[in-house]
Amino acid sequence: MLAYYLATVAVVSLIGIVAWRRAWRKREDSLEINAAWLENFSPGTYLPMLRLANSGDSGYVNAKRGPEAAAIYRRLQRRMLREYLRALSRDFHRLHTIAADSAWRARIDHENSALALVEEKLEFIFSVWIIELRLFLDKFSPCTINPRPLLANVDEVTAKAREIARRRLEFRLS
Repeated sequence: MLAYYLATVAVVSLIGIVAWRRAWRKREDSLEINAAWLENFSPGTYLPMLRLANSGDSGYVNAKRGPEAAAIYRRLQRRMLREYLRALSRDFHRLHTIAADSAWRARIDHENSALALVEEKLEFIFSVWIIELRLFLDKFSPCTINPRPLLANVDEVTAKAREIARRRLEFRLS
């Protein structure tokens, strides 16, 4: 009887893992990654994050409308900043995929490119975690949130992805 329970748990776990992997794969496949997207992408789209990270606005709202309105406003700022972070993460991973794929296919300085891309990805992930932690802590006590390093990282990866894609095109044409 115990064997039936263990077998049932194993089968249910396997089904859960397969379903989870399938959902994850569909999410990755739904990201349109192509040269046209790369050319049209602009890191400037995320500049409003700098304004959302500014806590001075809530001080102004506090002076004009009171602490309740300021708390509501700051909560909205945090929510919008999180939405920007999600979109920025999605676009960063697209850029990283383009750069890594292009570097691998072109075989242009593959070792140095791969290492630099891994370092940039880790730097980006840690920057997002720091901002998320600060957004969480901001609920309890105001703290500074600085998305500038994150945006600079995206600028670097955008330039690198475009350069590697350009080299790959030149390599194919020659």
